[in-house]
Amino acid sequence: MDFEGKESLNFQITWTLYTLIFMAISSFLVLTSLNLGVTTNGSVNEIEITIDRLLIVFMSLILLMLIVQLFIVAFAAIKAYNGEHSRYPLTIRVMQ
Repeated sequence: MDFEGKESLNFQITWTLYTLIFMAISSFLVLTSLNLGVTTNGSVNEIEITIDRLLIVFMSLILLMLIVQLFIVAFAAIKAYNGEHSRYPLTIRVMQ
């Protein structure tokens, strides 16, 4: 049980880190495109369409990340219930 708890905590810490990095990158891209639209004297409609499209793409990716996390955690929980050890993919092992 100790192994499963540490593995789950490592996964949650890693997934939080990945989410924060993704949010920082997406915020940078949205602000950069907004800045680019303003400095090139783009019309308000063009800037609004660009920002809306970027936000839809980023929100879709965040939703996809949440769905993937749900499936990974559910799969690991089922394996733990059956008494099997499972390793989460793409996890940084903070706790050993």
